[in-house]
Amino acid sequence: MKFAFLVHPITEETRTLSDFDPTGEARRSWGHDLRDYCVKMHRGVVDAERRAESRSSDEVRVIDELTGLVSEQGVEARGRLYEIPMDAFEILKDTAKAMEYIETAVDQAACWGARIAGLGSLTGIVGGQGVYLSEHAHIPVTTGDSLEVFGALRNLDHICEEVEIDLAEETVAVVGVPSGIASAAARILTHRAGRLIVVSQRPSSRVRKLAEEVGAELSYDIADALSQARVVFAATSTGDCIDQKMLLPGSVVIDVAVPTDVRGDQMERDDTLILSGGLTRVPRTMALDSNFLWFHHGMVPSCLAETMTLALEDRAECFSLGRNLDENAIQEIGRLAVEHGFDFNRMFSFGLPLEDAALVRYRKAVARGRGMIQRPKHLLSPSAQTTTNSIPNAGLPCEPIISGESMVMAEFIEPDTLPNTSPAPSPEAGQTEQLGHRAAKLHARYVDPLLIAMGAKSNTTKTFVRGEGNYVWDSEGEQYLDFVAGNGSLNLGHNHPAVVTSLQQTLADAAPGYTSGAVNPLAAALAERLVTLAPRGLEMAQFANSGSEAVEAALKLAILATGRAGLLHLEDSCHGKSLGALMVSGTPDTRRRLGIEASNCRSLIPEDLDDLKRRLSTRRYAALIVEPIRLAADLQAVSAEYLQAASRLCREHGTLLIVDESQTGLGRTGKMFAVDGLDVEPDVLVLSKSLGGGLVPMGAVLCQRQSWTAAYGTVHTSPLADSTLAGGSLACAAALATLDVIESQTLTAQAAQRGHELVQGMQEICHRRKLPLAVHGQGLLLGLEFNPLCPTIAAHWRELEATKLSPYLIPNVDAILSGVNALYAMQALLDGHRIYTQVSKTSPRLLRIHPPLTITREEVSRFLATLDESCREYEFATQMAGESIAKAGLGEHQGSSTPKPVKTEQNGQAPAMA
Repeated sequence: MKFAFLVHPITEETRTLSDFDPTGEARRSWGHDLRDYCVKMHRGVVDAERRAESRSSDEVRVIDELTGLVSEQGVEARGRLYEIPMDAFEILKDTAKAMEYIETAVDQAACWGARIAGLGSLTGIVGGQGVYLSEHAHIPVTTGDSLEVFGALRNLDHICEEVEIDLAEETVAVVGVPSGIASAAARILTHRAGRLIVVSQRPSSRVRKLAEEVGAELSYDIADALSQARVVFAATSTGDCIDQKMLLPGSVVIDVAVPTDVRGDQMERDDTLILSGGLTRVPRTMALDSNFLWFHHGMVPSCLAETMTLALEDRAECFSLGRNLDENAIQEIGRLAVEHGFDFNRMFSFGLPLEDAALVRYRKAVARGRGMIQRPKHLLSPSAQTTTNSIPNAGLPCEPIISGESMVMAEFIEPDTLPNTSPAPSPEAGQTEQLGHRAAKLHARYVDPLLIAMGAKSNTTKTFVRGEGNYVWDSEGEQYLDFVAGNGSLNLGHNHPAVVTSLQQTLADAAPGYTSGAVNPLAAALAERLVTLAPRGLEMAQFANSGSEAVEAALKLAILATGRAGLLHLEDSCHGKSLGALMVSGTPDTRRRLGIEASNCRSLIPEDLDDLKRRLSTRRYAALIVEPIRLAADLQAVSAEYLQAASRLCREHGTLLIVDESQTGLGRTGKMFAVDGLDVEPDVLVLSKSLGGGLVPMGAVLCQRQSWTAAYGTVHTSPLADSTLAGGSLACAAALATLDVIESQTLTAQAAQRGHELVQGMQEICHRRKLPLAVHGQGLLLGLEFNPLCPTIAAHWRELEATKLSPYLIPNVDAILSGVNALYAMQALLDGHRIYTQVSKTSPRLLRIHPPLTITREEVSRFLATLDESCREYEFATQMAGESIAKAGLGEHQGSSTPKPVKTEQNGQAPAMA
């Protein structure tokens, strides 16, 4: 169905904006080639000025065609935007002339074939809010005010949820009665606000009647009303009536007026939020082909969205007219818009998306003003909760307008690129689940926006709210088999009952939390247990709170024990992310970026004994730190021969050998420690990751007695061994329970067996498929290396990148592109089979496979079957794409070269591709 929508320039300055790029050439360069955009936009400005000089300023014109309007239900519509040649202030000055232009525009739209016309901004105010036109026009008209009210209230509920404002406890001022939008909003908000003030700029019987009808206080003084209300809904027809200085600290304003009611072009205070009300995002299925939709990133005023919704519904009827908007009609059009995919949750302020920084500043300012940060009520203990008459997410009395739909999680990302969040949790849900529905948004705002941005469109960045055994559940209730296991921190899986019970018992015992300078029984017991399990010669234990901290403690011990300052490490090693740990990690670029290229830290070439001998012979080095399996080097193991020689050479030259088993220890490689059985005697051994049972951060340093004595054996040096929070009761209790489970359930043997099954199965897949290349690692510390992306496809990908600048702007872009095959496997396992894996951050072609040691044979079989299927399907797709690209250049579009879909053999396995 065709529709028309009438607009007018907001100001004289915006009158020729739509003339800048009528063909869309400039906008097609935006975001791809900035220099080309500048060239084309310059030409557009010159042409626009020329057209403006030659064009009559006294005519209605079509300024845009809205095509490609397909709703999420698959329904199509088409529209035109008609502009009348009067700006907002001219319309208010001469309404009769404006009405002539409006009638002309509607007539032109009818001749074009439009079956309904929407009235935008002030075109919907003059003429009795569309009443006059409905009686004289050839087609039905609608002001769009019903959906404008719906959208604005959605905006209000969304921001109130965001900043934790309970309307039932607030004074709400509705400014602009008796206008239709303000009056309808007042009728709805009277059921939800703790106190309601309706504000009119002049007395009238209509205003008094409305105030009596909704049981609200009536005010003719805007400043006085704003001094009492922290929530403001503004919808006058005159604009520019609210000075930001009038607002109370902590105020939230929904400004629906055009021109805007709030003065200024930006928020002037940190302790207020001023939002453009009534905006909606068009459905994701609609192409942003028009200049209007492209310029506004798919955001439209809700009055236009109402016209679009009616067109999609094939309803040519006068829907919203006059000042008395029907509440049932508001609810109906809102429901239809949501069903078609319109989204009201993206917040705008003064024409721009509301930035995370503005929300952060607001929360900080309000919290400081109150003297504390209030916790959401649903997370308070029952004794701390207060009883209110709030109606969560309520809209109209008969049916909620506001529901717990997806919300914007990272304001710099388009909403349609973000993963959907779960519905609002049930009242019975636990704290983690209740927090889960907005956790991704908060993570993007306060922790790591890049993590959310990277997984936004693909929905690969999950919010996990529950873990049990070998499985996790996301915020939408989906279950995943966990093959990441907290990067090796969950050897026992999630929330192992024995560890949970131990923690509960420790709390019930009221064990002391931290006892610096005193004896903790649990810490003493854990030290004995670890020393008993450790390789020969290690007799002393020191505790830490993480792997990085344990590595730093080991380095400190070596420096104090030997009196030397130098440190040696292997290239492409990874010992942690703190500054000291990074100094001995094999990432020179990172060290240079941080400015920690220490002259006394040297990297060694792995397996090069001559290089090691040369360095050690200087007797300048306190320690050599080694990972038995180098995580940053595609899980390559250091040979037993090198470790044995390193142990002997270090002892000869007075250098301590530190073996970092943060990830390889406690059964991960199929042995309690990776160096077990290698005839290697470490001077220091580092543990962390799974030591805390996956529930409490924990690290430990085990060392020889003489080294500990040399480092800390005097009253002057002993304080250097202390760490306030290390060796706390809960952490030690979790570690003791973890060791009990590993030994009693023989998880080291199980890890060896399951690892053998995984290696054997993946090697078979490597032989059968072209995508995977090789298997690395030991036990259940494994990685599957994939071949790089087909050169033909990679080259084609680069050619499609308009600017050709990505190799210069994105570090290591070719390596990232080569890892597409591994990324596809990860995505297919996640989305298609609910198996959670991760691509290595340091090696994009490596799929890391680190399941809990409790993984079963059946779960291993499930993983191998789905991995094989994922490789098969992608192999077919890439072969087809590669041949299509290669053959297209030669003109060979037909023939038998196009691969056919792979058929499954009788045994359920797909045959190898030719």
